[in-house]
Amino acid sequence: MVHELHRIVDFGWKAVFLRPNPVKGRLLSDSAYEPFWTECERLGIAVGIHEGTHSRLPTTGTQRFNTRFATHACSHPMEQMMALLALIEGGVLERHPKLKVAFLESGCGWLPYWLWRLDEEYENLHWEDKINDNVKIKPSEYFRRQCFIAIEPSEPYLAQVIEYIGTDNLIFGSDYPHMDHKPNIVADMVKLEEKLSKETLQKILWDNPRRFYGLDKMEKVNLIAKEKLS
Repeated sequence: MVHELHRIVDFGWKAVFLRPNPVKGRLLSDSAYEPFWTECERLGIAVGIHEGTHSRLPTTGTQRFNTRFATHACSHPMEQMMALLALIEGGVLERHPKLKVAFLESGCGWLPYWLWRLDEEYENLHWEDKINDNVKIKPSEYFRRQCFIAIEPSEPYLAQVIEYIGTDNLIFGSDYPHMDHKPNIVADMVKLEEKLSKETLQKILWDNPRRFYGLDKMEKVNLIAKEKLS
């Protein structure tokens, strides 16, 4: 993984994509991955977490259901919830405060509940040795400090989510050309414009993605280079 990371950095790429599922019994917080997280942080490479449902990896829902309807409904939000938990509970976000992680294609409605739940559990059980070592601040603070989540324009409770977590950690994804990408996405975007302020849309569609992918930093480097040339 580290070798591949260095290879894509040479291409000028700004992000990598990982599945949230355990691989060979390893969670995202497994110590085997520590060199990978270290290099992502050092190189400024953002990490997108994205579920895929149909694979040979352990996936939430597949042990109970056998329809695509059920497994797809379970896998995307629930695997993301557990990925966020693994990164917090396993100390990855504590050890790598400059690491940037985004949770993609699962909507954002699950996030307020999950952050509230994790904060409650942390308040009650932070005395556990492992938690005491790996989690130094509230789980919700880790998310706000270094995580992002993709919204879907048709989510009916988007305004309430924004009220709870703010606008600094939201980005946008259309999932084109998958089934989630609805033909009326333009109409959904128009509705989004009606629901949200121009400032909020500016953050979701432009400012936050630029920050997640480190494009602002890249722009500064280019400007310095141009100044030197001139």
